[in-house]
Order: sequence, then structure tokens, then C-alpha cells
Amino acid sequence: MNKDVKIALVGGLFALLGAIAGAATSGWSQIELARQKFYSDLVLKALESNSPDERFESLNLLVETNLLQDTQIRQGVRTYAEKKRKNPSSIPQVTTTPHFEAPIISNPRIYLLAGDKSKELLFSKYRESLLQAGYQVLGAKVLNDRERPSFEEVRFFHPQDKSQADKIAEFVKFDLSSSKLVAKLYSDPTAKPGYIEIWFGK
Repeated sequence: MNKDVKIALVGGLFALLGAIAGAATSGWSQIELARQKFYSDLVLKALESNSPDERFESLNLLVETNLLQDTQIRQGVRTYAEKKRKNPSSIPQVTTTPHFEAPIISNPRIYLLAGDKSKELLFSKYRESLLQAGYQVLGAKVLNDRERPSFEEVRFFHPQDKSQADKIAEFVKFDLSSSKLVAKLYSDPTAKPGYIEIWFGK
């Protein structure tokens, strides 16, 4: 199994568990939607490899390890993979590009931060993705701050921005496969509503 699939499985599992935990007050339908999206993401990720053999092996892995717990989806993937066994090259390659969802608050402003020069490579990728989704990106810089955690974090400074910060954290957690990433409320009198920081760690 290639590295991208392993990352997707781990990151997707954490995203699913987080969605299930948060859906306790919002109904069973959200849990079902989270499950369906999780399974869909796994199948699409399995089809990303440039190698037809790897695409075939990844589909089989999803079935054989019972990661696809939905009976209909699992049977569908099993049947499809079996038909392609003799000709894996006929399995289409699907390239998916992760992206942020549109803002759910007015005037969201994002600042990108990292504690190590090597993390600068993430700045341009996230800046472009955030801008395309409709966010403002105020800036990006490497910050040598001892009080910042080593792992990734999303910071917000007003309670009304929590839902937006959670959405951003959910995407970054999946994209970076960071099990420790959370959205945290901090106090800063200079920060105005809508201001959110994405910290990429050290």
C-alpha cells in the first residue's frame, strides 16, 4: 500500500471519529453523512496512485481489511475490483485536490504561522486554497515562539468564531494527518472577530 493511502486511512479515521463525537447533539443523520464521506474519500484516495497495480491493491485492501463497513459499498468495491483483476490498467486514476469549504462567518481573516523554516513550503499551498475558498490571508511568517506547541494548532479569539475555527481545523487535521490538531480559544484584546491563526508546528 502506498504512503498516501496510509496517510488517508489514518487521517480519515480521525476525522470520522471527530465527526461522530461532535454529532451527538445534532442527530444520527450527520453521523451517517460523515460515514458516507469517509468511505467515499477512502475509495477516491485508493484511485490516486499512478500505478494501476497499486490502485487495484488499494481497492482490495479496503475490502479485505473491512475498512468499508457499509455492506453495499464494500460489495460494490469487491465486485468492481474482481472485474478489473486481469486488467488493472483499466481502473481509472482519480486525482483529488483537497480544498477549504467556503467561510461560514463574515469577514474571516487568516494568518499562517510556523515555527520552522521547513514548514514555509505549506504557506503558498494554504494561501492559495484559502483565497480560492473566500478567506482573506493577512500574512505568513516563521515565528520562533517557545510558548507555541510543537504540533499543529488553529487559534481563534472570539467564541462566535469557534464553528469556523473547527471547520478549518478539521480540514488541516485531515490534510496533514495530525491527530493532535485542535481549534483552541485564546485571549487577545487586540484580535478582532473573524481573526484566526493556523499554526503548522515546529
